[in-house]
Amino acid sequence: MPITSASARLAGLLLSLAVPLAVLLQAPAAAQPQPEFFDVPYAPGQWNIGRRFDESQLRYCIDKRDPDWEMAGDIADTIAAGLLLEPQRYVVESEMVLEDITKLYGVMLKHCDIHMGFKLIPEGYPAWVILSRPYYETEYVFVTADPEVTSLADLAPGHPIAATVGTMAHIRLVAYQSALPADRRWPTYPMGSNERALATLLDGTADVALVWAPSLWAMQREDPAYADLHVIDPRPLPAITLGVGAIFLSNESFLRAAVDEAIAALVADGTIEAILEKYAFPATARP
Repeated sequence: MPITSASARLAGLLLSLAVPLAVLLQAPAAAQPQPEFFDVPYAPGQWNIGRRFDESQLRYCIDKRDPDWEMAGDIADTIAAGLLLEPQRYVVESEMVLEDITKLYGVMLKHCDIHMGFKLIPEGYPAWVILSRPYYETEYVFVTADPEVTSLADLAPGHPIAATVGTMAHIRLVAYQSALPADRRWPTYPMGSNERALATLLDGTADVALVWAPSLWAMQREDPAYADLHVIDPRPLPAITLGVGAIFLSNESFLRAAVDEAIAALVADGTIEAILEKYAFPATARP
């Protein structure tokens, strides 16, 4: 009898525990809030990158794929001098046209507090990035080799335009054309890069190219075959202008504020404009 009673009590205890356990197993898991770092990418070995101790330097990156990379280095050196810091340059070298955004994150963790040469596209960057104010502004431009064409309005319907795909200017061009009757449109060929769009003018694939102005500037410096290309008036479309600045990791808000103040002072006293003129660069520095 005692054994039977004990067995009964044990069975009852196990049953009472099994019921809530079964309920827990059947219930859907409650949604858990994501940690604050959820939107920050992971870079291999990032936990081994310690905090730097030399606060007397401004570590900056420039990328040779950017047409303005040499000039951007001069601007960064000038910003560093304005902050009484020693400029520490790191040149990013890669043959890739596009790469995973985490590669940029890793480069910045290891090598730079500030990365020069980014179009300041509204809402165009992830939350782990913050942007400086622009140190210059420039445009997307329509370009041709035809001396008779001085504006987009001069281009007869049916003559093709090669446009760098996915840019604000390309989107605006497509939207404008969609509102025109079919017999008044220009065939538009999307190109994967500014360089490819400009090459279509030399091989006769297109009569006009829509590209980033600094890319045209760089191509004309590097290759005399592009010397005769000229920019035309974009009308009937408006000009598409963008600022260019630097990016920081989002925890560098204090440094970003200091750099913004330095850029504002260098624009106001004409220093950055003088650098643009030194390179005959197609941009303006505006307060």
